[in-house]
Amino acid sequence: MAENHPLQTFVRDQLARAPDRRRTQFRLTSGETAAGGLRRIVGGQIELATHALESGDDAGESVHEARKSFKRMRAAVRLSRDAVGDEVYRRENHAYRDTGRELSGARDAQVLRETLGDLADRYRKEIPEDAFAGLLGALAADAEAAHARLERDTGAVDEVRAALDSAHDRIAGWPLPERAGAGVLAPGFARIYKRGRRALRAAEHEHSDESMHELRKRAKDLWHSAQILRPVSKKRMKRLGRRAHRLSDLLGDDHDLAVLLEAAGTRPQTLPPGELALLQRLIARRRRRLQREALACARRIYKRKPSAWRKRIAKGAPAVA
Repeated sequence: MAENHPLQTFVRDQLARAPDRRRTQFRLTSGETAAGGLRRIVGGQIELATHALESGDDAGESVHEARKSFKRMRAAVRLSRDAVGDEVYRRENHAYRDTGRELSGARDAQVLRETLGDLADRYRKEIPEDAFAGLLGALAADAEAAHARLERDTGAVDEVRAALDSAHDRIAGWPLPERAGAGVLAPGFARIYKRGRRALRAAEHEHSDESMHELRKRAKDLWHSAQILRPVSKKRMKRLGRRAHRLSDLLGDDHDLAVLLEAAGTRPQTLPPGELALLQRLIARRRRRLQREALACARRIYKRKPSAWRKRIAKGAPAVA
């Protein structure tokens, strides 16, 4: 019998280690209890994060994928807060937050570079051809340095993988009501939705970087929660999740521009005379539009009362119980 070609062996091994789609599907499925579904969902995200960090792909992209899984895990545990209790919620939320922060440096540096590049492309007809070249070069160097540190510092990634293993082991001990359907998650969803409404009011009143960023975090939680609970009310949850995703993207772009402006202020030597003022004007113009679109989107999302969503989830619970 002929031996396997090395490439065939590599592909086979990669497929064998790849996460199973059924385990990693980020929603409750027909026939699942809330307990079984949440354990599978969070366990699946841990599996995806671990696979991303072990895949051997580009370190920056691997970190990006792993961090997305951490955010989904935090949203899932917030959704289940009333079911698991405050002690477990705080422990798991803090663990996912702290572990995700271990990976933040490389990705954050890359985002700044991409944000400046996108801004220059958007307004390329209004600015000199080589505008912001010095700052872009400095940000690119920072991103490459952060990437290199991550490649060298295998210990940091090993610590994250160990934390993921510990998190996976804890899931079985979550004190969830084993026979309950999705209705047990209704209070958690209502709380997430209520926090978003509160963040919207603050953002409308203050228009500060902090209030906009808080609204973004609440929108991301709502998006992921709607994904998990989609089978309860498929059309409504799909629409809500799509809008929350859009809101999160708009406010994410706004936040990246705020961070870029702060970073530019710490690197005045990279900007010739007049360029900092030009960058400030372009960022302010872009942020005004993003925030206007975001607030209009948020008003559509948060027009209902939290109690209405709570009742709808409880009513639709048998679909996944």
